Amino acid sequence: MYLLKKIISAFVLPPGIMVTALAVLAYYLRRRSRRASLACICLAALTWAGSCGFVSDALMRPLENAYEIPARPGGDVIIVLCSGSYPGSGYFSAGEALSPGTLEGASAAALLQKKTGLPVIISGGPAPLPESDAALAARYLVERGVPPEVILTEGASRDTFENAAFSLKICREKGYKKVLLVTSRCHMARSIMLFRKAGFGEVVPFPVGGRTSAGGRLSIFHLLPNSDSRASQALKEYLGLVFYRVYYFFL
Repeated sequence: MYLLKKIISAFVLPPGIMVTALAVLAYYLRRRSRRASLACICLAALTWAGSCGFVSDALMRPLENAYEIPARPGGDVIIVLCSGSYPGSGYFSAGEALSPGTLEGASAAALLQKKTGLPVIISGGPAPLPESDAALAARYLVERGVPPEVILTEGASRDTFENAAFSLKICREKGYKKVLLVTSRCHMARSIMLFRKAGFGEVVPFPVGGRTSAGGRLSIFHLLPNSDSRASQALKEYLGLVFYRVYYFFL
């Protein structure tokens, strides 16, 4: 009963409902237009593939496994990249307003700062709130016990390219050369490339989070469509890597 419920739910809720609708449409069109029917089948297959855990993990795993957490992290400064926040008010903790990716990075940075004693630069642009992502993340670090005087914020950047450019300006003003870069595992490859291209001398990756089930056993649930956005997130990273490689090639 449990398995049947999960299978039915997967195909009546988005995005699985699109697979069901396209399959029904393909069946309806099979005698009227074979080309249209085949197109519907292809679209249904692509929708299914793009929303199932098996394909998402296959796309994500190379990105997430590209870098490991250093055994003895060290440097001149910790740089944390923000990835969004939520609009709203009445939050008890600043952490409630941070997106999962930003919260993961800020949580890791708080612990990393306590272990290393290094200053922290938080980079993240305007949020849909009166405060920038960086300001919210800074408040969260203070809540976690990080001294306010060791936190610097950069709240103007809108993407990773600007994260690197604007953070470099702060590092040059402060004399920081070796940086510990904190961002999500899937985003690390693109971040490392852009930070090095921006002019950072030494960038030590400190990846956080993770969405793939490393060594996990494949089950039927990995083959069902679901609303997980990992596939589109991974494709965004691959597209970004290709775009900036082409950009710097012609620069």
